[in-house]
Amino acid sequence: MNTIENLSRRRFLQGGAGLTLGFCLPALAAPLAGPGKAGEGVVGPIHFEPNAFLRIGTDNTVTVLSKHLEMGQGTYTGLATILADELDADWNRVRVEGAPADAKRYNNLFWGPAQGTGGSTAMANSWEQMRRAGAAGRAMLVSAAAIKWNVPAAEIMVRDGVVSHAKSKRRASFGELAVDAATLPVPTDLKLKDPKDFRLIGKQVKRKDSADKTNGQARFTQDVQLPGMLVAVVAHPPRFGATVKSFDARRAKAVKGVVDVVQIPQGWPCWRAIPGARRRGATPSR
Repeated sequence: MNTIENLSRRRFLQGGAGLTLGFCLPALAAPLAGPGKAGEGVVGPIHFEPNAFLRIGTDNTVTVLSKHLEMGQGTYTGLATILADELDADWNRVRVEGAPADAKRYNNLFWGPAQGTGGSTAMANSWEQMRRAGAAGRAMLVSAAAIKWNVPAAEIMVRDGVVSHAKSKRRASFGELAVDAATLPVPTDLKLKDPKDFRLIGKQVKRKDSADKTNGQARFTQDVQLPGMLVAVVAHPPRFGATVKSFDARRAKAVKGVVDVVQIPQGWPCWRAIPGARRRGATPSR
């Protein structure tokens, strides 16, 4: 069985405040990386820590860390839906981030110590993980409110990112309770929702990746540019099984930015250029 840890209790005030929850697989447990290792470049009210599946910011943003890749199949939305339903989050405040590369902490439970997506395994092997992460976050927010308001936790309700107590007419958003919740221990006895009470799971919800993919904000592998990185392009043969008889690389090498043209075991020559050469119209010699 997976255990849940409050990863933010030691450092929730660094870089802002909030509630961060994650899972530790006992057989694969390892010391947590220092702040910034996996979260470099992350900005906002939350200090990112690896191994987290849930972060709640003081700005009411609920961030779900997805260990499975979104390749158009709806994984980001599906995993976020599972967690958000148990958390009773406001779907409009939920966002999704890809988990960092770390097979020991974000492994595919069906594949052993390997981080990967495929074989229709994302929903099945993350079902309980995401539900327990959401349920733990909800329980901690309720406990924080009960302590703050001095009322029984059983009388507190959570709906759409708001924690409320009807008798005293008190209300607080997730963000308002995040700091207090982050100081509490993670409950070990979690009560998951009865399927009849699902409000997001099994329902039609707005996808979390569509907008960025249509407005140009989504960042893909081909958008990554690193110092000194070369771009390689393979010229494929026009027929299956064809091999290179000969090639003349002089014209390709004359193009500004082209570093080299080499023959590879399969296919046609491969040319390597500095970033941007491809966009300037350079073409390989065949």
